[in-house]
Amino acid sequence: MTVNPALRLRQICLLARDLEWTSSVLSAAFDASVVFRDPRMAAGGILTNTHIRLGDSFLETVCPSDMAWQQSTTQTRLLERNGDCGYMAIVQVPDVAAASRSMEAQGSGTGIVSGSWNVCPGAPGLGLAGVESGPYILGESLPKNPDTVSGINVQFHPKDFGTLAEIQENWPGQVDFPNNKGTYHPAGNTWQNGVDARPHGGVTTGFAAVEIAPRGDDPEEVCQRWMNGLDAGCSIDPDEPTTLKLAYGQTMRFIEPGADGKTGVVGVDLWAAPGAYKRFESIEICGVNWTLVDHV
Repeated sequence: MTVNPALRLRQICLLARDLEWTSSVLSAAFDASVVFRDPRMAAGGILTNTHIRLGDSFLETVCPSDMAWQQSTTQTRLLERNGDCGYMAIVQVPDVAAASRSMEAQGSGTGIVSGSWNVCPGAPGLGLAGVESGPYILGESLPKNPDTVSGINVQFHPKDFGTLAEIQENWPGQVDFPNNKGTYHPAGNTWQNGVDARPHGGVTTGFAAVEIAPRGDDPEEVCQRWMNGLDAGCSIDPDEPTTLKLAYGQTMRFIEPGADGKTGVVGVDLWAAPGAYKRFESIEICGVNWTLVDHV
């Protein structure tokens, strides 16, 4: 079965104590700028964030507020345990209704950690004025109405998937890799306007792989859960039972925690920008090891 071209690692999320410093370091290292700060997240008073565009994929950094530290939230406890670290892997799926049901059935069957739908009048690139949103109900399909843009995100517990796991479906436009200018709500709805002028920076065109160290679970079993949950033609490499193959040569790798004991997203491979001087082979930023690799 051929993997569906929409099934892609579309976003990595990091967790940091200092949002501005971390975002500046990432921008400089990857020659990519911040394209969105979610005002709705900031309005909640617990978290702030930035999104950096890498080609048509995104690198998010999340930072807890003073209120979050006072309340001892999940994010602050994770920072106290791991320091700055990888937080979430986000995979784009062709059918969120089907994938949400199959992801929910994996492992302990804990269910959805959180989920929401977003619908906005307009088209890709026109912003989010008039956006409406609400809580996602397991198995609901993405609304695809004329003259609107829409998106659904659903998150699942790290104890079942090795890290906080999120699936995304957005409309219109999910399969025009690598110059996708369709909707992608987490990064706002204006980032598309810069793709033609600068498809990517001089370091990377986007994600090649994510490396996840599950906490207390067998990496092979967690890899199998992701495959069963995502479906859409993804497959496990028969010679590497801890490697899951997505579309366009992307992979998800599952490993035992290292000597430092860190779990969750611990490494990311980036496609090296074609024809560009390779600025580094491997570099550690925000507790994650970033490696530049050539296109397959």
